[in-house]
Amino acid sequence: MIDVLVDSGKLGSSLYCDHCGATAEQVHVWWKDGRNDDGLGFSQVFAECPNCHAELLHKDAYGEIGSAEDALRILQS
Repeated sequence: MIDVLVDSGKLGSSLYCDHCGATAEQVHVWWKDGRNDDGLGFSQVFAECPNCHAELLHKDAYGEIGSAEDALRILQS
């Protein structure tokens, strides 16, 4: 798992946290890679509130993530 703090503007807009009521100017983005039973790679990418660590976004994708930029592209799609 890799965790980076990024400006929420890189995701297209500031994100509102329903859990704590904050508008996050920065968010924690982290991801994990894995393989399914057939050996195909998949990734899960998350954006969470830096104040309370509640999940703001979650996306699944095929393949492995090689950088923070890859993770941001997945969250933007």
